[in-house]
Amino acid sequence: MQATRRHFILLWNDRRSWLTALFMTVVTAVINGSAFFNAPKTSTGSFMKGGGVFFVLIYFFLNALNQLTSTMNARPVLAKQHRLGFLHPASYILAQTLADVPTAFLETMLFSAPYYFLLGLTPTASHFFTFYLVVSLFYCASLSLFRALGAWSPSHNLAMLVGGAALPVSLAYSGYAPPVPTMLAWGSWIRRIAPSPWALEALMANEFAGIDLHCTDTQLVPSGLGYGDAGYQGCPLPGAAKGQSVVPGEEYLEQYYEFYEEHLWRNVGIIVAMWTVYVTFAAVGLSVMVGRVGAESKLVYKRGARRPEELRTVQMDERGRDVEKQVGGASPRPASSASTSVKGSPNDSECDKGESSDDEQPERMGASAAATFTFEDVLYTLNVNGEEKRLLNGVSGYVRPGQLTALMGASGAGKTTLLDTLAQRKSEGRVDGTVLLNGKPLDDAFGRACGFCMQQDVHEPNATVREALQFSALMRQPMEVAEAEKLAYVEEIINLLELAPIADALIGTPGVGGLGVEERKRVTIGVELAAKPSALLFLDEPTSGLDSQAAFSIVRFLQRIAAQGIPVVCTIHQPSGIIFDMFDHVLLLAPGGRTLYFGETGNNCRKVVDYFARYGAVMGERENPAEFILNTATSKDDPTKDWARIWADSPENQQLHAKISDLKSSASLTERRDSSATPAQAFALPLKDQIIKLTHRHWISVWRDGFYNFSKLFKALFTELFLSFNFFHASFSLQGVQNRMLFFLLAAWLVPTLVPDIQAVWYAKWSLYSAREKNGIYSRTALIASLILVELPWQALTTGLAFCCYYWTIGYPTASTQTGYAFLMFALLGVFATGFAQLLAALCPRESVVAYLNSLVWVVLTAFTGTAIPHALMNGFYRPWLFWADPLRYFVGGCVENVLHAAPVVCAARDLTLFDPPPGQTCGGYMQEYIAASGGYLVDPAARADCRYCSYADGDEYAASLDFAYKDRWRDLGVFAAFCVSNLVLTFVVPWARAWRSR
Repeated sequence: MQATRRHFILLWNDRRSWLTALFMTVVTAVINGSAFFNAPKTSTGSFMKGGGVFFVLIYFFLNALNQLTSTMNARPVLAKQHRLGFLHPASYILAQTLADVPTAFLETMLFSAPYYFLLGLTPTASHFFTFYLVVSLFYCASLSLFRALGAWSPSHNLAMLVGGAALPVSLAYSGYAPPVPTMLAWGSWIRRIAPSPWALEALMANEFAGIDLHCTDTQLVPSGLGYGDAGYQGCPLPGAAKGQSVVPGEEYLEQYYEFYEEHLWRNVGIIVAMWTVYVTFAAVGLSVMVGRVGAESKLVYKRGARRPEELRTVQMDERGRDVEKQVGGASPRPASSASTSVKGSPNDSECDKGESSDDEQPERMGASAAATFTFEDVLYTLNVNGEEKRLLNGVSGYVRPGQLTALMGASGAGKTTLLDTLAQRKSEGRVDGTVLLNGKPLDDAFGRACGFCMQQDVHEPNATVREALQFSALMRQPMEVAEAEKLAYVEEIINLLELAPIADALIGTPGVGGLGVEERKRVTIGVELAAKPSALLFLDEPTSGLDSQAAFSIVRFLQRIAAQGIPVVCTIHQPSGIIFDMFDHVLLLAPGGRTLYFGETGNNCRKVVDYFARYGAVMGERENPAEFILNTATSKDDPTKDWARIWADSPENQQLHAKISDLKSSASLTERRDSSATPAQAFALPLKDQIIKLTHRHWISVWRDGFYNFSKLFKALFTELFLSFNFFHASFSLQGVQNRMLFFLLAAWLVPTLVPDIQAVWYAKWSLYSAREKNGIYSRTALIASLILVELPWQALTTGLAFCCYYWTIGYPTASTQTGYAFLMFALLGVFATGFAQLLAALCPRESVVAYLNSLVWVVLTAFTGTAIPHALMNGFYRPWLFWADPLRYFVGGCVENVLHAAPVVCAARDLTLFDPPPGQTCGGYMQEYIAASGGYLVDPAARADCRYCSYADGDEYAASLDFAYKDRWRDLGVFAAFCVSNLVLTFVVPWARAWRSR
């Protein structure tokens, strides 16, 4: 029960995403329900009703696919909770399943209420609530199905592979397209293990049982002037008897779909049983796989790299001891320890402030590193629920070359807020006050001139340590600096931070594999130092999550960096006394962003301790100075002590402002004397070079992440092979021609199977950009261009191989013009998939919500292609514009026009319409005028009874019934190509518009 309660709390805390998903559900129901609005109980309306029912399953099956990602993302946290004895993985699955019931039933109710009645289904309470129950149980079972697939998958990419392959296959074997009678027997087992076939049969039986389907006067064969006698007309509905215009719904279901009314409640029970099996499967899978999460991982080196043991050169000195020639004296780090490469300890004499041996001092980082940074009366105000909230209140201070400054305060005091504000990383709210660099206001180049190390060590996981530092140096150091010089400088930083033993190791992903925590922190610092920051270095809690040895190592490195002339500012939370004493200055904040103290710490922290002692707070002999000043500042024992007010009135504060004034004037004078100043530029490299280097990095990342492209290739090949063998050598009967048409609609499902993979990469790269690479490294335009440029070649390979899988398997025309056209269309589908996925990701910054947006847009696109609802039968609101505005209409239309051109239609017996001609007439004579006007053909024109009529003589006539024409095929290809290009263009525009709006 506690786990279920926790799940609801998490859902409520992220209620914005959940409410957005509910809103999208209602929007989807209204749009698609109005598309099938009030489908009539006629020969054409029956197919529309079936399509409307099937689209319900499509939508909720797509929504359930999101469980793959959420299950994979929850595993690291769940593994930690399991190790600590908080929660068993099976309990987590059961809690989620219990939580599914109210949330899923609410979501399906919000969908069913408008959709059911817009579609014009049977308006009785029993029919509606049966529909609602089946849809809800199907959704719950689908959620558990994808949760089980995610639970058993060893990696995110494999989960996407399995889920993406299951999606189109399960829907294709639901029994709607193709219907069960035309399915090949070899794939019938899929109908036994997926919930969609059982749900579709139950929903169709619920709607069609007990109703009569009518053929209208215009739908009877023949009809029109001179054909008014119903006794000599036939109804083209499956199951219609000769001379009758009414077909019982049960007969239609049995003849066309092989669905049966008596299976309705049996199928409901089967869906519940499947749900139980999926839940059990998920619980067992998560229990097994969670035990493997967070296991000890080894470093992974790029191919061809020399490992530390290979780099080690050993000599025997005169005493017979090994002398290791490694940089900095570091020993290679075993996979089990993150800190064995650290030289020294908190007990070393080196911890005395300002001391470091000569052999540890690398070449100085250049005079350009000397900068004076001042900030005075900084205010930061944020609008929260319509009210302004002040998070920083008049904070002042300075940072000089060689100065190591700590920002301290209780949780919520505003340390990180101040750091982000000073680093110009705040994109929301209002900042007031004066912030100067060398006595001048900050310009566009400030972001590039600074280094900023986040608390989270965010890196490209598939890059090596050396590559990460080289990328930073090449992208951020001035373009005038030779590339060889930049790379040589990177090697200096590697030596400075003792990264040589792991320089060619992949950084990896926390909790999955790669570098340890302390090593990642050093890489984070190294990436910023490689940029050769000319202003200063910011760090947000660099010792967070580290043990005392690793924390000491990091701060010791910061001391060495400051000794090179780079001002260093970092937030730090409850440091030890030794670590606190390593800082030169400290800025202490109180809750509300008010200053409690700024100034030197002094030897053994005497200056800051003496300040508090002067106002009545005396530190004990054995107390930690850092803990003492934090406890003193936040203590409520003496409510009369307002330390922020004491600081504001203190002579130290007056001296601080005087010092800032002196620094501003002297720094400004020095800056004016510097004749080497160059115009401020936001980026070191022009856009073209940014794109080239980003594309190179992303290409290597994708290449090393072999599972990413393998997943896409496998899903594409598996899906197309599976579907094409389901339509293997499709006949030219009426149902066979319809299957040839419907295959392209199913083939387009390649898009939603690839979309989650593409969007996962988009969010990963965008997260990296937003977290630490947007300030002065590269533009969002370069990022988007690189993502597209890397994706398109792989998409071309994927769709090219997929084309080879399906085209000849189904038996489409082999003429070179038709084959070439089909290949071009399928190649464009790969481009469309890339633009579609990235555009929706750009529109939806929340990864937890984008799956619902994918479902909404895709279901709408597939509904208006003209296949489920012919153009002529669309309602008056959508018919004039949405059919023409749907990009998939041009893909499906062009492909259908191409492959059905001049293809003969040979109706099977079940496809023929039966009727008798008037006495004394032959079937051919009786139907002559009708066939001339409507097309089709008679099996035996000379017959005088039992006329058998096929509605279409060739594929062109069938395509014309959908408003597709062979003469329009190149127009359709061009329009589809234009949609592909427009998607890519909008992918650039949308992030720009979002950034402009947030200003």
